Amino acid sequence: MKGDVTATAGTVPYTGATSGDWTAGAVELTSYPVLTVAGTDVIHKAECTFSFLGKNSGGAVTGSSTVTLTAGAQPLQGGLSNVLVDGNWNKDAYGNTLNVSATGVLRTG
Repeated sequence: MKGDVTATAGTVPYTGATSGDWTAGAVELTSYPVLTVAGTDVIHKAECTFSFLGKNSGGAVTGSSTVTLTAGAQPLQGGLSNVLVDGNWNKDAYGNTLNVSATGVLRTG
């Protein structure tokens, strides 16, 4: 559901950098407007672009990486396509991560 996806910045430097930091941008969500739990839209896709600012011996290094989390098949979907549920996650090669920690009652298990 909206608000259940968190972005965590990775620790692996961007390609060509020897040090630096990742910063998470806003998490963009794609929801099903007609499927809700306790009045909150249920989502099936989350995406976040992470930005890197660092350096190497030659100077500043900048970069970005987008992590996309799409839902897999779940047992109960009300005839709709897949939905994100508690425990879904995805990460890139730099360790930037999107994670679902569901607080609503729409869970599998």
